Amino acid sequence: MNERIIIIHGYSDCSESFIALKQWLVDQQRGQIDTIYYADYQSREDSLSFNDVADGLNDELIKGNLINQDGSSDYKLKIIVHSTGGLVVRYWIWQYYYHRGRIDKCPITNIVMLAPANFGSPLAHRGKSFLGSLVKGRWKIGDFLEVGRKILDGLELASAFQWSLAHKDLLISNPYFNCEQIKVTILVGMKDYEGLRGWVNKPGTDGTVVISGTNLNAVKLTLEFVKPVGTETYTPHRWSGKKSVCDLAFGILPNHDHGTIVEQATTDSNLSRLILTGLADDVEVFKALKTDLDSISSNSYNTNNKNKYQQFIFHVVDDYGLSVDDFSLEFYVFKKSKTDGVVIINDHMTYLEDEYSSRINAIITEEVHQNSIDKSYRRLLVDHFALNSFLSVLNGDPSLVNGYVISMKVFVPNVCKGISYDIDKLENVVIYDSDTQEDLQTFFFENTTTLVELQVDRNNSYVRVGTVAISN
Repeated sequence: MNERIIIIHGYSDCSESFIALKQWLVDQQRGQIDTIYYADYQSREDSLSFNDVADGLNDELIKGNLINQDGSSDYKLKIIVHSTGGLVVRYWIWQYYYHRGRIDKCPITNIVMLAPANFGSPLAHRGKSFLGSLVKGRWKIGDFLEVGRKILDGLELASAFQWSLAHKDLLISNPYFNCEQIKVTILVGMKDYEGLRGWVNKPGTDGTVVISGTNLNAVKLTLEFVKPVGTETYTPHRWSGKKSVCDLAFGILPNHDHGTIVEQATTDSNLSRLILTGLADDVEVFKALKTDLDSISSNSYNTNNKNKYQQFIFHVVDDYGLSVDDFSLEFYVFKKSKTDGVVIINDHMTYLEDEYSSRINAIITEEVHQNSIDKSYRRLLVDHFALNSFLSVLNGDPSLVNGYVISMKVFVPNVCKGISYDIDKLENVVIYDSDTQEDLQTFFFENTTTLVELQVDRNNSYVRVGTVAISN
């Protein structure tokens, strides 16, 4: 079967930026001028949504005879995306194939993602009028009146769109990103922007996207504080977890930022090699690529003064699944003797516990972003070098020789006089036990995005049933 390559750009960009990449692919005999396509979308149009982009993309692929009406194709489709293009292609695949029960007809065999914004960008909420000038690492004049507000809403950290999409295509029982269906290769740089653009640099990014948020190895943890209907006896703190089992190749490159990973794709021999390998059909080649990228990522951190990070997205809902906008999270360190294994049963703190609690709370909550559209979503970025260094201090403290735990406390204020949340159940819940190393692998895991859903009981005193009439 013949193949076709489609290049999808990112936010505030266009196909003009990928002319050199297309010509290089032709020179590498990966296609001809008329078999390598560009997919353009007007990302700065305020009324344009991800639904619109996916719909338009599907229509254009049908018009161009790249896919048939039923979703099948006469070609193998190989996709190269940059930045926001990652969200575009993922949403299109889910919307027009998996959601419609025809993933078996999806003609895509390979996706190479260059610095994909799979879990957003810290720039999206920082003055949406200037993000477009920075996404590719270039200054552009004009286009300041419309900034693509709906696209940027989806790109903002901890957006409901990212949360929903992860549940649709990553946290599913039969994922289609694997070596037998759609081979996904993710390449991201670890270099900050230089010069004038450097003022937008944020920890753990390539200048625009969060490195740990480019990966698709998401983890979902749910903590239920909700009392099941019709049940008097229940466990008030119930954890459940789900991990993406997508099989993909992920690599962190030392010498690239968000812009140069495209601009130098044809001149950096190592990057060029990785892109070509990511387009290969052979399963064994893909498996070898995964191993190669693991080694490259490890070397990137060993030879550069960069820390590894983990991104958390917290979402709080009530017992009806409705969003809870106002909540706070605090983290503590206690001696293990003060826990029953699930929660803290003695919260009287010693001087050292208080000091250690302040330090762990600062580490976990150093980078917090509340989503501006739906405030029930919060994003936290944890520096794993700082975390592991702190754990080393705890492990070396003689007063903690019998073990310690890290706990999380959730506070949700009353909505009004008659509506409140059952905060008695929102106790200090253990998230890490020094004697059970698997906990660190479950809650704290470098270079990944961890989704945490907290479910709380909402109560009200505005409803009464009785035999005596009352007045308003």
